[in-house]
Amino acid sequence: MESRPYFLFGDILSNAVLGCLAGMSCAGLVGESWNMLLAMLAGMVLGMVLALPLQFVCGIFFGGFEVMLPLMLTGMTTGMVVATVAATRELPWDRGALWGAGLGVAVLAFTYLANAVLQGEVRQERS
Repeated sequence: MESRPYFLFGDILSNAVLGCLAGMSCAGLVGESWNMLLAMLAGMVLGMVLALPLQFVCGIFFGGFEVMLPLMLTGMTTGMVVATVAATRELPWDRGALWGAGLGVAVLAFTYLANAVLQGEVRQERS
């Protein structure tokens, strides 16, 4: 993953924006009368559908592969969590946006950490 400030700022901004959009949408869609399982599934689908157009736009500026995994994971996670919370209690759209932005940044931090752990230390072979 890129570590230059331009790309890091773009990753943070895109995940926070998607988290806000998915959180607001799920908080507005799901009510307390919803079944939690159905709310979670609907939130996951809605978050991923919202991630697709943003992924194409952000991919132009920050690289398609670099934004695909964090944005899709953010949309899915934010949709599932916010929709499940909205099914258990009243959740205004502004609170859903706040939850979504926080979850978006948390998912991005998770993907950066997972990338660092999975890559591990690279050894240079001596000739």
